[in-house]
Amino acid sequence: MRMEMQGHVYPPYPLKIDKGLAEKFLRSMGLQSESENVPPTYLIFLRGEAHGVNLFTDLDIPRNRALHGGQKYEWFSPIQWDDSMEVTARVVTITEKTTKSGPLWIADVEYDYKRAADGQLVLRELTRIIKRS
Repeated sequence: MRMEMQGHVYPPYPLKIDKGLAEKFLRSMGLQSESENVPPTYLIFLRGEAHGVNLFTDLDIPRNRALHGGQKYEWFSPIQWDDSMEVTARVVTITEKTTKSGPLWIADVEYDYKRAADGQLVLRELTRIIKRS
């Protein structure tokens, strides 16, 4: 794991809600696809790799060594279908743990989703990525 990435803030990237893709996402989970507001988990489904936030490469985590360690969400406002978002990702902490099978690295990454029109923070997501030795 690249410890020097701790504290790194990626440049904000734009994210436009795609209602058609969101409906497919909902149907795949067996949920009703018609909704007034954007489903809360839909934004998490859209990752930043296409926008220069490639955490696996930047943190030196081979996909075959990566584990998903969980997520936490803070919701501040509903998101409408016509909203455009600006997303900022920040590597909050990187921690090394010693285990019987070797070192284990834990990276906590925070994503702030702000409504582009007014800059209001609508969602904060904290994702934990684990690299096994």
